[in-house]
Amino acid sequence: MAIAKIKKIELIGLEKDKEQLLALLQKQGKVQLIDIQQENIAAVQQSVTTDIELLAIEEEIEFLAAFREKTGFLQSVVNLKPVVFQQELKEVISNFDWRAFVKELSGLRAHLKELTQHKERLLEKHRLLNPWRKLNPPLDQIQTTQHCRIFLGVLSTRDYSYFWEDAIKEEINFYSEIISQDKANTYLAIVYIREDFERLEMILKNYRFNFTTLGFYQGTVRDNLLEINIDSLILDDQILDARDKIAQLSKEQFRLKIIYDYLANIKRISEADKNLAKQQFTFALSGWIKNKDLGQFEKELSSNFREIAVFVSEPKPGEDIPVILENKRFIRPFEFITGIYGMPQYNELDPTPFLAPFFFLYFGLCVSDVGYGLILFLISWLVLKKIKMGPQGNKFWTMFLYCGISTIIIGALTGSWFGNLFDLLAEKNAAFLPLKNFKDSIVLLDPLKEPTKLLGVALSLGIIQVWFGNIVAAIGNIKNKRYLDIVLDQAPMLTLLFGLTGLGLIFLKLLGNANESLFKYAALSGAIGLVLTQGRLEKGIGGKLFYGIYNLYNALSGYLSDILSYSRLWALGLVTGVMAGTINLIAIQFSQIIPSIIPIIDKISLIKIIISSLILVIIFVCGHLVSLLMNLLGAFVHPLRLQFVEFFSKFFKSGGSNFRPFKIETKYINIS
Repeated sequence: MAIAKIKKIELIGLEKDKEQLLALLQKQGKVQLIDIQQENIAAVQQSVTTDIELLAIEEEIEFLAAFREKTGFLQSVVNLKPVVFQQELKEVISNFDWRAFVKELSGLRAHLKELTQHKERLLEKHRLLNPWRKLNPPLDQIQTTQHCRIFLGVLSTRDYSYFWEDAIKEEINFYSEIISQDKANTYLAIVYIREDFERLEMILKNYRFNFTTLGFYQGTVRDNLLEINIDSLILDDQILDARDKIAQLSKEQFRLKIIYDYLANIKRISEADKNLAKQQFTFALSGWIKNKDLGQFEKELSSNFREIAVFVSEPKPGEDIPVILENKRFIRPFEFITGIYGMPQYNELDPTPFLAPFFFLYFGLCVSDVGYGLILFLISWLVLKKIKMGPQGNKFWTMFLYCGISTIIIGALTGSWFGNLFDLLAEKNAAFLPLKNFKDSIVLLDPLKEPTKLLGVALSLGIIQVWFGNIVAAIGNIKNKRYLDIVLDQAPMLTLLFGLTGLGLIFLKLLGNANESLFKYAALSGAIGLVLTQGRLEKGIGGKLFYGIYNLYNALSGYLSDILSYSRLWALGLVTGVMAGTINLIAIQFSQIIPSIIPIIDKISLIKIIISSLILVIIFVCGHLVSLLMNLLGAFVHPLRLQFVEFFSKFFKSGGSNFRPFKIETKYINIS
């Protein structure tokens, strides 16, 4: 119904025109190539080379991102792609020696990395030597003698006194000097008699003493620290110089992005070359194209190529035909919902036009607040107005724009404007009475006062959609000329549903008993019809009868469970008003309680009013923001489930594949 007609095309052309033809196909973006995966060694080698070049360019682009000038907030968040016109693209390709640029930038990056690592090594040396800066002897002259030895190390400050006491108790001959000390560590130089080393070492191990080796340094610690500081200053200048040079090169990042996207699309042409059947002087390709694009496509081919043959045919049964959804402007955003579930088969129905009004209505019922709907509408409108997105992003936000309208309408009909805000305002000040009266004048159903009616509305919508699902199944069978399936499947099911619905209404005393017999016979005949028809594919009378009864049971239990599933619309619609009213109450109560319990504020009227108003606004805004996000999540997920489980199960046949044309694709820019 809303699935575009697809044609199969086969092209035969001369080898000399191959690259030009592929470039034209990529520019048009109208044909999905059929993959035959012929092995082409040259194309594979070229693809590998291009991959290496693309990887190198991408690394440099990401590296330069740290050096580029700061952009505006919106650009930094959304990362909008700049538009590049064909003339600018040609100039960059012909004038920009990107290979030399990448080589120069790569060298600078390696140099900066080397300088940075050297600086880090110097800082590590500084951290090691700094605690020993008061050690006066040259480090290379701290040596052992015939009878004495010396070593340096670090001991926990809290353990130092205990270590000293233990060493004295053991009568160990040693001398220690504190070089420096902080709250955590004490840095020691210890001189000891050789014969006492084992006993001293045992005590030191008990206190987790860390030996420090500095003998490989020349000169004093102060001299080494001074040299490190000088080297660090020199390195800082070199690093700054290297970063300045890179910052100058970062101005070319935009041109590098153009080259990346250009080469990436050249690579796609090379990959498309694998889908060609080749002879010595000719090539052939096959693909899919929308029927409405065929005329313009053939016209462009004939105007660009004299020696080319085009064959057009209908898709054959069993072929994997890609699917393109085509719907009217209002319906198109809801293709996003269909895409989440999966594409329909080519010859089946597109469910989008059938689910759109239900999802639109259900979303509004779940949120059902004018204030929330207005916020959703404005956010969606701003996103669509300010941010350039792809087709899926536009569908997503346009769908929420529509859902915001639905929420506003149903919120007004149920009397929820940020919950009971208008009622509270009217209680505090008579000036708000007109707003309250306006709100009350358009209310058709108050969920908080008439929850049972709202439940009835939700279940009634369930009955309508379940019925409609079976009708859509019949429409699909008509489209594919499966008339017998209508008689054997949809007719008995609809008859059963008619009877059960009528009997249910009589039971609830919503309908008189005059037509009770009609509904009984309808239910009975529908049940018999299902028993006799639903097992028709099984072998043997027993198997047919068993599966017939089994499917009747599924129909009865499924109908009841499907209808009850729609009670979630009632629950979510009820919760929104309760949450919003609770937030309003909490905001008012806390704005009065908190200032009154603080003596200083309570005595100064002006400050009390200001603080009270501030608390009121903060709780109101934050509370309703959280409520909005929670309700939006529920309003999206639960109607989505109703479509996928209760509605699609009646008719939808998934398994189709998306139409993916061979076209220009970009990562960094938009080519105009």
